Amino acid sequence: MVAQLTQAAQSSPSPDVEDTVNAVPDLTEMSLTETPLQPAGTPLPPTATPLPCNQVSFVKDITVVDGAIMAPGEGFKKTWQLSNVGSCTWTTDYDLVFVEGTAMSTVTSFDLPFSVAPGESIEMTVPMIAPTKAGEYTSYWMLRSNKGVLFGLGKDALSAFWVRINVAATIGEVYSFTNRVCSATWSSGNTNFLPCPGSEDDIATGYVQAVNEPIREDGAKENEIGLMTRPNNAVDGWISGVYPTFLVQHGDYFRTSLSCAYESPKCNVLFELKYRVGNGLVQSLFTRLERYDGKFSYVEVDLSPLAGKNVNFILEVRNGTSNSDNTGLWIRPGIWR
Repeated sequence: MVAQLTQAAQSSPSPDVEDTVNAVPDLTEMSLTETPLQPAGTPLPPTATPLPCNQVSFVKDITVVDGAIMAPGEGFKKTWQLSNVGSCTWTTDYDLVFVEGTAMSTVTSFDLPFSVAPGESIEMTVPMIAPTKAGEYTSYWMLRSNKGVLFGLGKDALSAFWVRINVAATIGEVYSFTNRVCSATWSSGNTNFLPCPGSEDDIATGYVQAVNEPIREDGAKENEIGLMTRPNNAVDGWISGVYPTFLVQHGDYFRTSLSCAYESPKCNVLFELKYRVGNGLVQSLFTRLERYDGKFSYVEVDLSPLAGKNVNFILEVRNGTSNSDNTGLWIRPGIWR
């Protein structure tokens, strides 16, 4: 049995010495400049795609979300936050421009207020006015480079960003000064920009705030929303709110009820409704003196003489013979149609 196993092992031929020598490659004959082959299946490194010079990324709507409901002719400010995702800096020679749809703005081109480097963002604001007819309206905007080239969103930077609103068909109250109190710019005799809403503790600077079911000076609870306006605490103190532009139509009228705030026995204030058209002079529509006498008064003003004009309305209250307890209450001030 051992012999057979040995015989089986010997049956496998051993390589000839000469063959073994010939199988060894002659390294002296190989070219030293020969580049070894890349192993099969090894991927090549990706080629980076260069960024376009000008490209926008939409970050968010700061004001007026898509589908916001507006009254016919209502003024508003649309603000977008936009990011520079291109490779070029947006300089102040760049513009924000209207390109399509319903402009809703008398100015269709706005300079960038400062330069925006790649990776930075900017908030751009456009004052607008809602159309007077009911329906859905969209206004499309893009940026324009210093070479006059329009650019916007997407890989090709050719898509616009927009503002989209719904104008309601309204008969009755079309604009509430109380609901839009913080869209106005408020100031007083010693403070240029008051916070909105303010606090009842801000007697020195004055304050404004909307109040549900306020109590009139006669002690009755009002079922309408009210606007509390307190001038700064000085003999010549005042408080004033300038509202966004509103397009007046024929037949529109302003109405409100006026009262001192409850438990303000020294209240003596002058209410006034003013207006301004464009950059024109501020003019008065009515004035009314209110004292704490347990009564309140109703006011209605025909706005038809202003029909067709874009108007900034201004609510103002001034201290009268006293600067104590002078909180004026506007009860549901609004424009009706």
